[in-house]
Amino acid sequence: MAAHLYIIGNGFDLHHKVNCSYENFRNWMSETNPYVMDSIEETYGDCNEVWWSDFENQLASLDAIRFGAQIAYENPPDLISDHCDSIWNDAEIEVEQQLESLYFNLRDCFHDWIEQLNKPQGEKKVKIEIKDSIFINFNYTKTLEDLYGVNPDRVLHIHGCIDCDEDFILGHGKSYEELEQINKEDFPELPDDLPSEDIAEFYEENYEKGHEIHEQFAIRAAINGVASQKKPVAELISRYSPFFDLIKAVKHVHVYGLSISDVDKPYLEYFASKFKDAYWEFSDYEDQNRTSIEKFCNSNGINYSIINLADLQFVQQLSIDFSE
Repeated sequence: MAAHLYIIGNGFDLHHKVNCSYENFRNWMSETNPYVMDSIEETYGDCNEVWWSDFENQLASLDAIRFGAQIAYENPPDLISDHCDSIWNDAEIEVEQQLESLYFNLRDCFHDWIEQLNKPQGEKKVKIEIKDSIFINFNYTKTLEDLYGVNPDRVLHIHGCIDCDEDFILGHGKSYEELEQINKEDFPELPDDLPSEDIAEFYEENYEKGHEIHEQFAIRAAINGVASQKKPVAELISRYSPFFDLIKAVKHVHVYGLSISDVDKPYLEYFASKFKDAYWEFSDYEDQNRTSIEKFCNSNGINYSIINLADLQFVQQLSIDFSE
């Protein structure tokens, strides 16, 4: 039983001066694993600051048609081979191997980066109700336990943490069907009033927009590869449902440092359905997420307020001064 539920996101660690932004990850990887950065650029194209600021969601942004077609161009079928019945899959296999290698190396880098993050700074602590509270931490760090002294038994690291043996969980929020729709091509339809003598020319002009068999296989493999990086939100909610079912008396939900992005929104929607009568408090840094917070709360019928973590820090400092 707990009166307070704290949902902790990356902004909480950033508030405590932990260098855990995706921009920091990008810079760290550029210095320590430049070959992985090169692979990302070769696969996804120009990954600028905007791309990296939304890193997890951007894992779904691969242009599967461009990537698959390019691999197919580099791996054409050898039609004079005695085994030509199998070489139609050469491009498909190459796509699978390249994406599997990229995602493996990227996740390996991500784990190493998390392990080397600096410790949080204590002077940035905010006022938290430690007693009678449960914490769901989306971060991989142990700021709550190490800096605030929260009992580890009251913290669920829903995506893993630095002292766990399990792999860290990260990924985008797009399903295979959504990725397929994103990479859908609109081919022109044959006009009903097109003269018969112009039909051949019409198909000739639009032939290049189609894909040969080995290209189709490669594109499909690219979509499958990206789909494999979807964060298993529904599976995680089901896995931890016994833990969530124990939280029944929550009156206050505090969402600190978690943006309402497409990839993590299903979690919040699940909690909103369980704690609809609770009062919700969202932290927002410089009004960056105010619109999405308001939209989420209004659509889920939630009573809420929006605060800045720095304001909670100021209140705590005042209480310390008065106690002296």
